[in-house]
Amino acid sequence: MEFINEEFFKRIFGKRKSNKKIESDVQNIINFLNENEIHDWDDFLNMKTFDREVVKSLINHDKTRDESEEIYFRIRMELSNNQQLREYLKELENKEDFERCTILLKKLSNR
Repeated sequence: MEFINEEFFKRIFGKRKSNKKIESDVQNIINFLNENEIHDWDDFLNMKTFDREVVKSLINHDKTRDESEEIYFRIRMELSNNQQLREYLKELENKEDFERCTILLKKLSNR
């Protein structure tokens, strides 16, 4: 665990955008989902197609692709349980997205 250091990957691969706007967008979308009875990742996956498209448009509206991906990542991370986070971690490892892997490992260790 000591070897995996989020700061190391930020220096090597460059820091992902982590600004207040993205954090605010994530919180607003999470609040919107909760108000519409979407409280975890299973609920999100089981949404109707129209509902999912609404959320997708909220995520993508007026954002770059990188910003949208970051928002999606954070939403998935917040809604997922530990088992789902471990599965997501494997997906990210296969994509070699090591910075996000360290963030997920940090989240798992804090739960």
